[in-house]
Amino acid sequence: MDDRSRASGAVRRRTSRTPRASERRCIDPVLDLVPTRIPRWIKLQWVTYCILCCLCFSLLLPAQTGADGQWIAFNRAGAPNSDLQCFTPNNVSVSGGNLVIASRSEAATCSSFDLVSAAYRYTSGFVSMRTFNYLYGTLEVRAKFGGGTSTGSWPIIWMEDASCQASDPTGTDDHCNGQEIDVAEILNSDFAHVNQQIHVNDFAHNDGCTASAIDVSQNFHVYQLVWSAGSLVFKVDGASTCTINRSYVPSGPMFVKINNFVGNMGGAVNSSTLPWTTLVDYVKVTQGSAVIFNDDFNLDATVQSAQPAPPSSYHPSQAPISKALSHWSLRAFIICLAVVFVITAFMFCRPKRTAP
Repeated sequence: MDDRSRASGAVRRRTSRTPRASERRCIDPVLDLVPTRIPRWIKLQWVTYCILCCLCFSLLLPAQTGADGQWIAFNRAGAPNSDLQCFTPNNVSVSGGNLVIASRSEAATCSSFDLVSAAYRYTSGFVSMRTFNYLYGTLEVRAKFGGGTSTGSWPIIWMEDASCQASDPTGTDDHCNGQEIDVAEILNSDFAHVNQQIHVNDFAHNDGCTASAIDVSQNFHVYQLVWSAGSLVFKVDGASTCTINRSYVPSGPMFVKINNFVGNMGGAVNSSTLPWTTLVDYVKVTQGSAVIFNDDFNLDATVQSAQPAPPSSYHPSQAPISKALSHWSLRAFIICLAVVFVITAFMFCRPKRTAP
């Protein structure tokens, strides 16, 4: 081979090492980790595996501690015996590790199944367990009630039978069977005493006690209810304050409700003392040594809003998409899915090599 042929071959060899611009592939740092001799259809399996891992990861994230909309905020009027306020979702929030229920002096219009639409001078907050209910066990709530002596504030932690759990956020006791347990209630704005009582069989039985306490609007206290067949034991800060042993003690599944009424059984309203703020640190339900419900209100997604009443067909398990997207598990999956999309885009933007 003469010198001219050798030089021409050298040029061809050098040219073959430098691909044309159209042959240059996109930067793909993840898929470049895979040996280039592995077929591209196998690399696609890596993307599929990544998606499946993201999905599994999202399902493994905790479902408690406020991550799955365990409570629903009411959006309706009160009841005939508590008709001075509208309950609105904007009065319910989660902040600083607490469920926050506010009561305000502001005009609002609302209705419910047994109260026609009307204008009200006050608004307040009201939440109930969205879908969870239980039969027997120990309920424990750490809370600081809003208001104060002679304010007209009527805060309450209570339970009703699960028959009306679905309709309650937009109606008043619709489909309830007349079973009620007042775990901790402040009557007549007397925050030095806690009412603990039952109202069963449509108020045919109203056994209860009044426990003395240091002003419960100034500090947090732990309220407990130990519920078993035919027996209720009420406690404040670990001390038993009331015991009811009767055959008519509720014997069906119940759910927890927390709210702050304005006036009526709270006494005359002193508008100058508003707003009031009730804080709930946590709610826990145990059966024996097993914790079957626990919410320490670390995420605002723990509370979802009810739709305005009516329609009566609304079910509290429904929730706005914006609230659903705030769930950590779904958020993690969406982020991971976006990463997979970017990886896939990089892979497919590699142009095919052409023969020299």
